[in-house]
Amino acid sequence: MRLLLLVIVIVGFLVILNRTDWYVTAFCLFLLALFLIYDLVYFVERTNRDISSFLQAMLHSDFTQRFASNNKNTSYQNLYQSFNAISDAFMRIKAEQEANYHYLQAIVEQVSVGILTFDEHGNVLLANQAVKEMLHVAYLQHVDALHRVSPELVQALKNTGNNGKALITVQAGQNQLLLNVHVTEMISQGHKLKIVTLQNIQSELEEKELQTWQKVIRVLTHEIMNSITPVISLTATISSLVQTDVVEKYKAGEEIEEESLEDIQAGLQTIERRSAGMLNFVQNYRRLMRLPAPELRPLKVAELLRSVHRLLEADMQTHHVSLKMYLPDDKAAIMGDEEQLEQVLINLIKNGMEACQSSTTPCVEVVAYLPEQERDKLRIDVVDNGPGIPEDVLDKIFIPFYTTKKQGSGIGLSLSKQVMQQHGGTIRVSTKPGETVFTLQLKMLNS
Repeated sequence: MRLLLLVIVIVGFLVILNRTDWYVTAFCLFLLALFLIYDLVYFVERTNRDISSFLQAMLHSDFTQRFASNNKNTSYQNLYQSFNAISDAFMRIKAEQEANYHYLQAIVEQVSVGILTFDEHGNVLLANQAVKEMLHVAYLQHVDALHRVSPELVQALKNTGNNGKALITVQAGQNQLLLNVHVTEMISQGHKLKIVTLQNIQSELEEKELQTWQKVIRVLTHEIMNSITPVISLTATISSLVQTDVVEKYKAGEEIEEESLEDIQAGLQTIERRSAGMLNFVQNYRRLMRLPAPELRPLKVAELLRSVHRLLEADMQTHHVSLKMYLPDDKAAIMGDEEQLEQVLINLIKNGMEACQSSTTPCVEVVAYLPEQERDKLRIDVVDNGPGIPEDVLDKIFIPFYTTKKQGSGIGLSLSKQVMQQHGGTIRVSTKPGETVFTLQLKMLNS
């Protein structure tokens, strides 16, 4: 309609200007044409202004702006209704995001484990209440602010990579904390972030340490009492025998019986033997406490296992126990001390040999392989088909000097565990009737 009216006014202006002398009328039509052109331009640009206003509101997250959807113009009415609908949708999304954020924030604040998040520049994005209470900081804006708490902690936070772990001792106020630091890295909106969990394991460690010492003391007490009690009893018996059969008869001028002297000699020999056993026990203890550091060098696992097989083959045949070895790829290699790892494998295989003696077809298998989930780790399973380890014994087998064998020293498995720890590996055991599996895990050389 605006265009049609503008065309009519322009045509009328041209006709009047060319055919009559109505100059005033022509001038009025000219002014009317200018007004209609301005009105048309304003009308056309109104859509652009509304769209620009709507986009600016979206850009600044202003979802309160409303457009008059009751406009008489149908096209504007539909446009404004769409604008309002989009604003409502964004407002709902923002409200849901706010609710989820506050919900997750409340959960994070309630977690007893400290959670800390910071960007690549060290700016702290989140630090829950557990972190603040743990480190005695009321407000944390940058990780460098933790220098006054512990420079080692700041260093660990910055240098620990994705899925990395670190143990840091921190003096927070009057308390000493042993923090288990676990770091996860992620990319969020083009920025590299670190999510760090801090857990104080000091109390758990002290409790476990206390339990371990209690177990060790119980075992040591048991061993010492087993050795000292018969020695004391035998010493008292010999003392009484010497008093009655030697001293008194000697004073009375009577002849000392040869049988009494033999009893005394036998008793003294028994005391000597038991004392030698105690000396051996102490030497084993010293050996356990002074395990030398491993001399690490590249070792091919297949060659290590072949060497162990050669060493034990004759002994296994003597005891009629089948020894089977399943070797990995010849290229599989680790960093390790050959002598110490050989000793660990010998201990485990001999234990398995002794355990399966009562089986109808005694067998020990050694299986070396790379787990599907952890291709950078090597596992060696030592499996025997013995009766299994009793449940009440299972948690004590790695305790120094604990043994269920009559002739055992109780340090073989404890030494094996120490060796594996010094190699950065682990030793685990699983058991059931008819099968016991000791699993060694070591890091591959080229991982």
